[in-house]
Amino acid sequence: MSKRNICYMVSAIIFILLAIFMIALILAQTVFKPKHPILQTVSSTVKGVSTNVLPPFQVQLNFTLTLEMLLENPNVADFEYKTMENLVYYMDRLVGNLTLPSSTLPAKGSVILACPLLLQIDQFVANLGDIVQDILHGKIVIETKARMPGVITLLGIFKTRLDSISHCNLVLGFPSMVVLEQVCDLKTKL
Repeated sequence: MSKRNICYMVSAIIFILLAIFMIALILAQTVFKPKHPILQTVSSTVKGVSTNVLPPFQVQLNFTLTLEMLLENPNVADFEYKTMENLVYYMDRLVGNLTLPSSTLPAKGSVILACPLLLQIDQFVANLGDIVQDILHGKIVIETKARMPGVITLLGIFKTRLDSISHCNLVLGFPSMVVLEQVCDLKTKL
């Protein structure tokens, strides 16, 4: 083999390696770049108002707020989320919560989960002046916070941790207990 042929072969190998590196870099910045998973409250309904009377003269009034949560994975890899928690607050006081078990969202997949939250009115009544004022106005404003931490694994090697947070303000009509207004905000932390 002549020096000229060796030089051509080395140049071809360097060119091929450079081309592979450039293609991998472009794919890493476009197709395989982690995208934010979506955690969104699609709808919310109130059902199952129940009362219990316990001795000595303690009355408990509970109702179920069902949130339909859209979980969407826009990535080309599966998104494995850990235990998701959904908390409900009234006047910055925790009045209900729900924890959903961990699962996996397939690549480019989505699912709608029904999240029934049992709300405890006795926690609402802790702020008696506020709840009475809200009842007189015919509207009860509650706040929901859902958090979904998870991991996206690309090619079985590269792992990216993501944390999606959904924050919603709901206005419930009283005494009908229907959702009059719903405003949600979505954040994702890489």
